[in-house]
Amino acid sequence: MLRELSNVLGVNIENILLGELDPNDTDGGNMRRINFYVCHNCGNIINSSSEAQISCCGRKLELQIPTLENVDHEITVNEIENEYYITIQHEMSKTHYISFIAHVTLDRVIIVKLYPEQDAEVRIPKMVRGDFYAYCSQHGLWMKVNK
Repeated sequence: MLRELSNVLGVNIENILLGELDPNDTDGGNMRRINFYVCHNCGNIINSSSEAQISCCGRKLELQIPTLENVDHEITVNEIENEYYITIQHEMSKTHYISFIAHVTLDRVIIVKLYPEQDAEVRIPKMVRGDFYAYCSQHGLWMKVNK
């Protein structure tokens, strides 16, 4: 019965059970306030430009709050011709690795998925100023503010 009610109302079953049927406030979808969600079960990466309730593999995903880069998670960005060459000196084992690197500008997001046992480096097209993100499988989301 909940599934049918969910379809009729166009509302997530979880929201029905919680009694939360209020829509988000309209904020224009500002990409500078991007949110990342990562499923620890399947590795799915989901982003949103405003508050969201995201589920994957039957579990509610937690919003990943970015931490500014530090010496253990330093995001190095070099400009080579018309590309950014992004590297992170980080372990890339099956249990501890960088899952993705993202570049977020005012109007777009580029996400490059990485896998264990490959180098934590990517090349992406150079775009207008934006911020860089990297997600560590053990330590969460890291951010480099591009000045």
